[in-house]
Amino acid sequence: MEVLDLDERIVIGEVGTSRAVAGRAFQPIRIGFLSDLPSGHQLGEFLDPIILAFEDAINEGRLRRPVELVPLHVQGLPIGTAQSVRSAYLDLVEQGCILVLSTGLTDNSLVLRELINDTGVPFISMAGTTRFVGPHCFSLANGGHGEEMAIIASYCASQGYRQVVVTGERSPGDTEYQSFFREQAALYGIEILKEHYFAQRPTEDELDLGFRQIRDLGPDALVYAGFGWNSMQINPSLERVGWDPPKVMNAAIMWALRGDIWADLLEGWIGIEQSIGDHEDLEKNRNWGPALDRFEKRFGYRKADTVFALLYDQGRAASEAIFNAPLLTGPGISAGLERIKMMPSTLGGPRTYIEFGQENHRGYKGDFLFLKQLRKREFHFVTYHCPEWSSNRST
Repeated sequence: MEVLDLDERIVIGEVGTSRAVAGRAFQPIRIGFLSDLPSGHQLGEFLDPIILAFEDAINEGRLRRPVELVPLHVQGLPIGTAQSVRSAYLDLVEQGCILVLSTGLTDNSLVLRELINDTGVPFISMAGTTRFVGPHCFSLANGGHGEEMAIIASYCASQGYRQVVVTGERSPGDTEYQSFFREQAALYGIEILKEHYFAQRPTEDELDLGFRQIRDLGPDALVYAGFGWNSMQINPSLERVGWDPPKVMNAAIMWALRGDIWADLLEGWIGIEQSIGDHEDLEKNRNWGPALDRFEKRFGYRKADTVFALLYDQGRAASEAIFNAPLLTGPGISAGLERIKMMPSTLGGPRTYIEFGQENHRGYKGDFLFLKQLRKREFHFVTYHCPEWSSNRST
């Protein structure tokens, strides 16, 4: 495991200060942050939106005790090990954390599910899986396996893509994506001509052979439904086999947020995104711009992307859970999260909000997912999802 090397404890007390707080009447509440992405180089940047969220909650009087943020990075699945993820979570629990925030990839969230529920220290995941369930498993998801597939199927139908092929990769989370798409395709009258899934790092020959076979079926569109670890290899393969179909992708398109190289390799895809950017002349979430302005003033840079909103929302949810908790223990924090109702969200469109309840631990509600196209390293809005029965659709 790789632990962030910090010169001092991250203790959020007085507004605008993140440092050790001495001589306080109350001990800081320990909140963990577990990064399980393949690379940990962004761990410091991940913490800044969470720090701002706690400071805002203090400034508003919602949070009256200091919080100590305990960060840890581990190389989990798909390229690390399940045991490393378990050990990292238990390390944070043993350090006294009563809640763990996270990036939370699907594979690692599923690895941790039973351990979290047995331990009783709640965990907020960004994973889109619907199987991260139990009394102490909570989700503020970077996507949503079922929801994404509903949006993609609806979009394909609206564009007249009646026959499609589906690709992706072979992993536990991807089987969930794929089964949801079959159901949603049937709902919208879309025929799946073929499903062809690759390894997470296929060879060029494997890709090219697969896409030649798919191309020769003459589908209306290519749908990608997977984690996205092999998504950067697809455009080059399509170019090599001379095929340029309409391309629709799930939230895997957000790997483009990791940097320009990945963004360049996903050029032209339409996919699931979760924030209306500064450059887009559209009605925005009312919490988006003001939070970004405070962030820029506080930290000296502007992080105008979906990851900022996801992390800030985790910090605000943690603050509300502390405020609501009947007892400052793991189970008490879970009870506090369940009392969050129609909480403002920074992620998503103007009608997104956050709400939990008993056996209702998937927090984002409303227009938190929509379609965008990636062009020249920027996401450009395509459409919201407007659910309609076929009887009500205009012909």
